[in-house]
Amino acid sequence: MAAKTGGWIGEAVPGARRRPGIRRALVWGIGVCLAFTVVAVGWIAQVMMATVHPPETDADRAEKLATLHYRQHPGKGRYYVPAEAVFGRLPDGTRAGYLHYQVQAGPDSNVDDFLRVYDLPQPGAPVPLPDDLRAAFPGEEPAEAPLVRQAGTDKRQIFVVTAAAGSPQGADIYVRATG
Repeated sequence: MAAKTGGWIGEAVPGARRRPGIRRALVWGIGVCLAFTVVAVGWIAQVMMATVHPPETDADRAEKLATLHYRQHPGKGRYYVPAEAVFGRLPDGTRAGYLHYQVQAGPDSNVDDFLRVYDLPQPGAPVPLPDDLRAAFPGEEPAEAPLVRQAGTDKRQIFVVTAAAGSPQGADIYVRATG
């Protein structure tokens, strides 16, 4: 019995049995198609994982440090997204997160709703904003603002700067968290 030449490609394409150039081209073409398929499946899997589990951003880290991340308040049905967020480290190596929320004055979104969503008390007397908070958001931050007093924590400070009465601006809420 004579040995067959051409292998599985020769069996699939009988004309390629006697033409080694065609066999090589078919093998290369199939190899390129397989490589493309593997790359496409890997890319699709990576995109799906990034959609299901998006990478953690500095805003997420700062919100989690301040315990204002939406996953830390399940069942509320709503949450606020910071307009600006900075996450870093203090000179002593402690983690620090700074958040700036712009809350509009309206029936759905206002300071009272923000405080309710995150189970916070009403703001108290004005106190000076920490220098590192003011440095984190270079802009028009006030020198002082009412502080939301929280029992048992000195790692989070929340300052509420309300706009003039009747203004659609609502309030700017600044948060400094360490830990």
